[in-house]
Amino acid sequence: MRVQRWIAQNILQVTPSHRASFAFTEDRDLVGAAKMHVCAKWVVKMDVRHFFESISEGAVYRVFRSFDYGALLSFQMARICTRLPEHHRNDKRDFLGWGGKVPYRLQSMGHLPQGAPSSPMLANRAVEALDCRLERLARDSGWTYTRYADDLAFSRPTDATRSDALRLIKKTEMALFRSGLNVHRQKTNVISPGGRKLLLGVLIDTGELKLTKAFRNNIETHLYALTHEKIGPERHRVKRGFTSAMGMRRHIMGLIAFAHQVDKDYATKLYAHMNAVSWESSP
Repeated sequence: MRVQRWIAQNILQVTPSHRASFAFTEDRDLVGAAKMHVCAKWVVKMDVRHFFESISEGAVYRVFRSFDYGALLSFQMARICTRLPEHHRNDKRDFLGWGGKVPYRLQSMGHLPQGAPSSPMLANRAVEALDCRLERLARDSGWTYTRYADDLAFSRPTDATRSDALRLIKKTEMALFRSGLNVHRQKTNVISPGGRKLLLGVLIDTGELKLTKAFRNNIETHLYALTHEKIGPERHRVKRGFTSAMGMRRHIMGLIAFAHQVDKDYATKLYAHMNAVSWESSP
């Protein structure tokens, strides 16, 4: 874990990702990705199935080689930053090579583990060629493309047809397949003019980003319960199923932080309500 953190901080953070990638970068975020599609008439949303698990040890090796590291060092860093698939970890093989170890060519290929500090940025760099391909495909067809981790988004401010959208989806699926990735077809969505355009949790229908009514109701319900004299943090924690008051507090602060990215004035009011909560009696 320490080595993965060092790689993330000293190698990956100083090598910028493709401009269409908005996740896990210092100068781009979810709000920036959503803003790229504001006022779109047509929106196509797609999702990559098992994103991190689809980035192989070989792809990670090629990322380090692209930074001009030597083959052996790139190999070792790729092994450090990947893990074997679940069904291969306890695989006891009876064919051994030199030194009593299985020859590398016979070992199972690792993949990026979700949750590792190096995985997000390595994934971004591993699919950089795909981002270039999809950005070019979108531009040539009159669409705008962004990727936020495994969420792909295409939008178009001008008139189009559903056939245009379906043609774009088919070409994107082929590009993903050639890159070793698979689309989660159940999550593919085409939003036509007049449809409610929700992208990455925010509304992009008008000239500015907006929080959904459901999001506002949820966070305001939390704050109402926390500050109500007959409810309070402990009763609310139990009712909502949080294991600790600290966990609940972090969850709500995360919601407010998200709101702050979209609507700073609204978030300021939420922070004021949160600061009025009395947590002394909460375990």
